[in-house]
Amino acid sequence: MAISDIYTVDSGAVATATTSQTPILELRTAATKRAFVTGIRIKVGKTSAAAGNTSLFTLARAGNSPSGGTAANLRPHDAASAAAISSAFIGSWTIAPTLGNVLGEWILPEPTGSMWEEFPPLGYEWVAGVSTSLVAFITNTDATSTPIEVQFVVSE
Repeated sequence: MAISDIYTVDSGAVATATTSQTPILELRTAATKRAFVTGIRIKVGKTSAAAGNTSLFTLARAGNSPSGGTAANLRPHDAASAAAISSAFIGSWTIAPTLGNVLGEWILPEPTGSMWEEFPPLGYEWVAGVSTSLVAFITNTDATSTPIEVQFVVSE
């Protein structure tokens, strides 16, 4: 029997065409409950970027207090689970997340279309304390339009 409820949330395909660090997906916790990211999946769609270009993915705590944003649906793995207490956002922030404490970074080749996932060992999940945000950022080495998708597996 699970000791917590598990949810999945993803950004959908987000076209990035910049070399600037860009927030893709934010998990925002409530003032009363922490959340744990127990897995992360990253997909780089097919792009015309030249060979040798890469996408740097960064999982970090927000360095500010993001607000607004387009809500993303936290889907429960168990149909009997209550609605998630945490919330998630993609794009259109009133105050966009900025880079804070870096929890992990991964590089994927940009031009080939790649997928990568990480599930840390039990007990070593990425923790989002109360009233905080964990954010997935992308930084491409070139400005070729590249579809990116990030998915969090969240435990509450």
